[in-house]
Amino acid sequence: NASNPCSEYMFLDNSACNLASLNLMKFVDDNGAFDVDRFKHAVRLFTMAQEIIVDNASYPTEPIAANSHRFRALGLGYANLGALMMRLGLPYDSDAGRAFAGAVTAVMTSQAYLASQDMTRTHGPFDGFAENEECMRAVMHMHRAALDGIDRAIAPTELLDEAVRLWNEVIDNADRGVP
Repeated sequence: NASNPCSEYMFLDNSACNLASLNLMKFVDDNGAFDVDRFKHAVRLFTMAQEIIVDNASYPTEPIAANSHRFRALGLGYANLGALMMRLGLPYDSDAGRAFAGAVTAVMTSQAYLASQDMTRTHGPFDGFAENEECMRAVMHMHRAALDGIDRAIAPTELLDEAVRLWNEVIDNADRGVP
């Protein structure tokens, strides 16, 4: 009946999504290159911190609190994509710019999924997982398949290779039964 506060997708009524954003410019190293390892580390930490916040947040109503705990929605994004692309010399509205944006987004998303899978190993899946398992696995496979649409000839090799490696790990974990 309503969208999430940012209106990018339809979600459950009476729920909340804990949102955070990483400043991509903070991951430019001293040589002016994007530091993939530091970015992955930050994604992992933010995902874990957001998960902790679910249980410590205040919610405006009991139904919102109940659904937020049951489904534990987290939203991690980034800021300053345009500034980073300018710094890297990538035209914003270009195939190379879109390839970079796709690769960095794939690294962020896959690393967040891996962090979630790691937390599941120790804490179990969220309460609403079983009823959504099939759909969630389908979404993971769609994310992985989307990497095939990134032009390997113009995407940053290290970034795209890491995205593929991470997504393959997410899918392998899911296929072995790790939510």
